[in-house]
Amino acid sequence: MDSSFTERWIRKFRIITLSLIFSGALNIGLIAAFIAMLVQDREKSFSVSKPLAYEKGEESTNLSMLMSFSHLTFRELCALLTNIDLVEEGLAKRDLALSALVAYHDFNLEKAIGSAPAQRRVVQSDRCALEIFPGLSDDQYQAILHYAYLERWPLTAQGLFKALVKSPQPRDAALVEAFCITPEFHAMQTLFQKSEAPLLLEQIVDLACDGNWQILDGFVREQSQMMDLSVERRRRLLLSYLALQSPTAANLLLQTDFTFALKRLDDKGLIDLLSHAKTNEVLQKFCVELLQSARSDAIYEKSAQILYRTANEEMPQPFNRAQAVARFVPAAPRPVAALAAAPKKEAAPAKAIRENHRTHVVKEGENLWKIARHYHVKLDDLIAINHLEKNQIKPGMVLKLPVGISQE
Repeated sequence: MDSSFTERWIRKFRIITLSLIFSGALNIGLIAAFIAMLVQDREKSFSVSKPLAYEKGEESTNLSMLMSFSHLTFRELCALLTNIDLVEEGLAKRDLALSALVAYHDFNLEKAIGSAPAQRRVVQSDRCALEIFPGLSDDQYQAILHYAYLERWPLTAQGLFKALVKSPQPRDAALVEAFCITPEFHAMQTLFQKSEAPLLLEQIVDLACDGNWQILDGFVREQSQMMDLSVERRRRLLLSYLALQSPTAANLLLQTDFTFALKRLDDKGLIDLLSHAKTNEVLQKFCVELLQSARSDAIYEKSAQILYRTANEEMPQPFNRAQAVARFVPAAPRPVAALAAAPKKEAAPAKAIRENHRTHVVKEGENLWKIARHYHVKLDDLIAINHLEKNQIKPGMVLKLPVGISQE
């Protein structure tokens, strides 16, 4: 009895011991979880007062933040324009996001706030220098947000130019309209308004897009210093675009300065023009003129290629300029000056005149004077050829005429 009683109590003691151990472990786990929550809440409560969160043990700087912002999209940066968390040197995230918008996305800050920013600072890196704009008010940031979200193309002239170059045809009408109110477009339009054939809006946009921003910006800077609207300035601009293999510049040279292109362009310029100009009647006329000029064989061959291609014909090989001229240059009457300079033929002997002749049958009312005048011969020659003793002829009489006289 005593042994069984002892065994029961031993079993109960073991159960109680295991329960206490389990309960203690559970309490320890709950306490640890509670402490972890307290620590996490404490870190969150202090994160607002820190200038910037730590990343991998290193504090972020204005420059590193700007570099990280370079990978964000336009809309992602716009979303940061309301973030006033401080980063470094009194600058907030919204200040750096604005700097990234201007530097990486050509955001038009001056148009957004209605004037140039009062303060500018430069953050220099090994790769680039970025501008920041401290001191902007909350109202100005509200204006920036309003402009960024409501304007279809809130970009600078350079940003609009980049967008136009990348834009497929047909171009966005709103994008073209935004570019057409920039100083760059106005400068080109003013220059070509002075030409004999003013350009269409689309032609100016196409010309600008055929080049690069450097050539367009350089042109505008020159025009702002001295408003040169001369023909020579227009030619220099078109030639600079032609050197970049611009199809629009090639077409405009033919349209506005046909004679200059024909007479003054060197062979390289002509090859560029012929290679990129649009095939039309003006280009065909230009090629025909080149075939008749004193140009090099390369120009003759290039002109002939265009003419044969336009006619849907294969150009004969090897190339023969005389054959191309005979095919495409229209026959022209012999110039009067050339006729005057040609040596006069000696009068044919009387015997030859008598042996080489045609005839004319005298009609009612005709006389020798009328017949001689009609065939452009001398009256005395006509009498001599026909052995007439009197200046009298009768209807039906057959008169001899010298060979070579046209018979109308």
